[in-house]
Amino acid sequence: MAEMIIYPIKVSICMILLYGLYLLALNKETHFRFNRIYLLFAVIISLIIPLLNIPFYSGNKTTGFAAILQTVQISDKLSMVKNGMSSAGFIKIIYLSGLILFSTRFIIRLISIVLMRRQCKIEKRKGQYIALCKKDIAPFSFFHTIFINEKTIVDEQLDKIIMHETIHVNQLHSLDIIFTEIICLLTWFNPVSWMIKYALKETHEYLADSGVSEQTPLSAEYFLLLIRNAIGVQLGLANNFNKSLTLKRLNMMKKPRSGRLSILKALPVVPLIALLFFVFSCTDSSSKKSAAPLTDEKTIVKADKMPEFPGGQEAMTKFIIDNVKYPEAAKKAGIQGKVLVTFNVTKTGKIEEIRITQKVNELLDKEALRVVSAMPNWIPGVNKGAPVDVEITLPIAFKLA
Repeated sequence: MAEMIIYPIKVSICMILLYGLYLLALNKETHFRFNRIYLLFAVIISLIIPLLNIPFYSGNKTTGFAAILQTVQISDKLSMVKNGMSSAGFIKIIYLSGLILFSTRFIIRLISIVLMRRQCKIEKRKGQYIALCKKDIAPFSFFHTIFINEKTIVDEQLDKIIMHETIHVNQLHSLDIIFTEIICLLTWFNPVSWMIKYALKETHEYLADSGVSEQTPLSAEYFLLLIRNAIGVQLGLANNFNKSLTLKRLNMMKKPRSGRLSILKALPVVPLIALLFFVFSCTDSSSKKSAAPLTDEKTIVKADKMPEFPGGQEAMTKFIIDNVKYPEAAKKAGIQGKVLVTFNVTKTGKIEEIRITQKVNELLDKEALRVVSAMPNWIPGVNKGAPVDVEITLPIAFKLA
């Protein structure tokens, strides 16, 4: 449940930082192909980073002996809100409601384009499928089909319209739009997801305008064509000929091309991605040996006599249950899970180097650390007649009733 909420949040944070760099470094440059790649890359890498689990070794001291104790379970019967729904459940309902709403809108738009194509007369001109529609629409393309108002068929500027939309078709811009639409569905609560989608659509128009200029010189006639085609129904999933018709777009067509070295402005993305990997993907594996499954015999090295809590396992379990206070905020949010606390029992029985080797939530992690830190000295482990340091991993499972 927690991961269902946490993953989209992590994805959104990655998108915010990567899109912020785009606005600072690339938005005003004319490297349209590079900008398109960057925006798509920003979305894809944002989806991947939170899914990865990259182990690293922080250099924490490890002992020659290790053990994993039995899981101690902490439960709370008063974990639910009086109304019978936890905060986490409420958040889940809100998220799923938004997901259903935007998914429905997405499907309706797809269906409307399919139905429109069936109602149009299909012709093939210059290798492209042209759908001549009676509906008063602005010219647009969707995958391999270019949609045009049938009244435009006698227009002297038809060639330029087809030229523009053909670039959208050949460069597969519709794939970009479908992909980013799906991302917007999954992270509908994140405004940056929608900003990236619109920035990508705007880049598509820059690419099409640039392609037209390479085939025929831009002129006042072409600018007037853009303005004139601003009238008409526009579909959100389509590559409209006049989409994002703004002063910025007209100025971009007249703007001198950016130099090759200006692409170097995107270099800060390398340390930024490295930072995101470190924050969201890396886990400290210095104590991986003790946190591994008990079935892996190579990971557990036992001393002749292992350390023991005063009074044994039952006394330790009682100590933890009596002292753990299930955080109220965690109960209200419906947060539960198993925290692994790893620590060293020294030759003198002291507990040192306490750390979390499997996290669940900051609230539960802190409480587990607090209780373990409050433990009395243990009876130290012994090997070959001499006291030894032993690494202990204690699983504490927080479970709501």
